[in-house]
Amino acid sequence: MTSTQFLELAVSLSVQVALVIIVAHWLGRLVNSERMQCRLWTVCYVVLLSLIGMALLLPHPRFFQPWASIDTQHATALVTIEMQLGQVLFFVWLAGAAVSLMVFFIRSFQVYRFLNTCQPVDLDEFISEENQSDIPEMTSFPSKQRLRLLTSTRLTTPFCSQFHYPYIVVPEYLLGFDRQKLNFIIRHELEHLKTGHPLQLFLQRVVEVIFWFHPMVWWASQQSSISREFACDEAAIDSPSDIVMYLQTLLTIMEYGVSRAEETPTSLAFGRGKSIVAKRARRLTQIAKSKEFDGRSRISGPAAYFSLVMLAALIGFLWLPIDVLASSRTNWSPWPTWSASVLHDFDIPARDFEVFDHRIELHELSEHQSPESVDDD
Repeated sequence: MTSTQFLELAVSLSVQVALVIIVAHWLGRLVNSERMQCRLWTVCYVVLLSLIGMALLLPHPRFFQPWASIDTQHATALVTIEMQLGQVLFFVWLAGAAVSLMVFFIRSFQVYRFLNTCQPVDLDEFISEENQSDIPEMTSFPSKQRLRLLTSTRLTTPFCSQFHYPYIVVPEYLLGFDRQKLNFIIRHELEHLKTGHPLQLFLQRVVEVIFWFHPMVWWASQQSSISREFACDEAAIDSPSDIVMYLQTLLTIMEYGVSRAEETPTSLAFGRGKSIVAKRARRLTQIAKSKEFDGRSRISGPAAYFSLVMLAALIGFLWLPIDVLASSRTNWSPWPTWSASVLHDFDIPARDFEVFDHRIELHELSEHQSPESVDDD
């Protein structure tokens, strides 16, 4: 891939990602439950990663040819600028992605090491029979002992995680709560595990590493985090009458967290983030006042997932013609080498070369017209 091709790919993907996130947010406002909205964000992250695969493995449409009519002098100047800009952008993106990936691995290792220092807690002693009946639904294995309930004195807020086994970790001070308040917390964390939120968070982190520069990606991360907490709040309470005690539990955890500094970079935490907690409290208060949950039903969950995938497939054809060297004699770019070679192995013809165009000569000219070659002449 040349620097001009990378520039075109980066700009086009950035626009596609922004449009997909906007569509996902719009569809999320139409679904009839927070759980479905949360799953829609999972589909969104899968779609964003699929767009990268499409960009790297499939030909790109060239429905517009803005550089076909420019003269040779201006085309050569643009090629030089694009080549330099593409190289700079590549190394800046690579450095940012490397730092983001390193931070992701460090935090994951810290959580893994922290789990090894936690103490196990007896499930039967602290989890009600009603919640224990939900545990087998989170895994294909029938044994309830697949779930690990742990505790630690170094923790200020509960969180859940899933590496080889699902874990729920609660601060030691919460074990002194009465059974109902503790069950609120357990049910909240169980909902995270049952609905695959650790997997969604992993996909979210991968997208953040790749598109670390994209403000819409970070905005989507915030929206999906809020959606996850809203969905788990709904699962934790059986009726609006439980909301008062649930809010008291949330407030107690927040007060304890303010008095102590968190020592562990946990994910899917029960009371992490003051702004998110405030939004959760306002929403629960509105539910308590209305005496019922939000019953939006303008579109079903499967219809929203299907619509997002189909619209994203159309958005994937939106390709900005930035590369001046791209041929104006064809409406599609050639297949990339790595995917064209696979097609050739199966005897499927695929155009893996650029159609001859005068811009190819511009590319050769810009490469050979260096100061050294001019001095030799």
